[in-house]
Amino acid sequence: MNFKRVSALVLALAMTASTAAHAAGDTEPTQEDRPLLISASPDTEHYDTVITINGERLESYTYSREVPGWGSETVTVQLSELPRVAAGYVPMRAVAQADHGSASWFSGDSQSSFYMNGVRFTVHFEDLSVEVNGETAGGVSALLIDGVTYLPVSVFEGLEGFSVTDNSENGVESYEIGTPNGAPLMKLAYQIVEDSAMLKGSQRSMEELEEWYGELGFKAEFTTEGVAFLPMNTFPDTLILGKLAEGQEEGLEAFLEEYRSGKEQTFSWYLGQHLPKVQNARFVTEGGWFLFLIAENVEAGVETFRAAVREME
Repeated sequence: MNFKRVSALVLALAMTASTAAHAAGDTEPTQEDRPLLISASPDTEHYDTVITINGERLESYTYSREVPGWGSETVTVQLSELPRVAAGYVPMRAVAQADHGSASWFSGDSQSSFYMNGVRFTVHFEDLSVEVNGETAGGVSALLIDGVTYLPVSVFEGLEGFSVTDNSENGVESYEIGTPNGAPLMKLAYQIVEDSAMLKGSQRSMEELEEWYGELGFKAEFTTEGVAFLPMNTFPDTLILGKLAEGQEEGLEAFLEEYRSGKEQTFSWYLGQHLPKVQNARFVTEGGWFLFLIAENVEAGVETFRAAVREME
């Protein structure tokens, strides 16, 4: 990887004093700052690195921030609006959110945190050090520039399920980042969530689902692979998607009816506006795959599921 432009650490330290209070890109500007959300100087070279996440080019990101005296506002930032930074660095909020992850800023602790697929990246503003799942990443420093936190793409290398391919050529930087969400199962799951207007809760593996619902009859051996998005207490929306193991459909269907009936009992007296979603839950199979779905537009989710499985056949 080419880092000849400028030492990232030197640049980052020079910027720390003016940017630590704005490190995660969700800062709280003064009223006079408000019309200029994130605006690079016209004399600044703009960020032109090509970033691809699981085959999709990343061009912008959106976040919400509090504005004193105004409430909150949603900000959309084009990557091309950002200033050019040291080679090999990518805007971390943009990358995390593009992979269905999240970004958080903790002003009291002088740190920001980015979560992706079970991996948490923590940036400490005082010295720009980086932790990955609580362990210091040796030789890795963050950049904090104009309210944006950048990390080197090398921080993903060696993480299970992650990959980085450097496609840079002809003076143009280009990185292809692969994550566990690039698997066909996960891409389909997130597409169903979007199309069905589902409220997404926590992601669980089939083994974790057995830990949670083994007493209701679920067994990981019902499937050969799968993923579940389980609800919070305030809504019932659920997705369980995967491939059926041979001869296990009856056991799986029995568990799902127990699960659904439990949700129906709960939401018959609690937050009853969600009850129709539970009563309209669907369990369908197609080409060895199965889907259980509780969502606002369950039919759209089922249609997406069927079409995707047919295309894979």
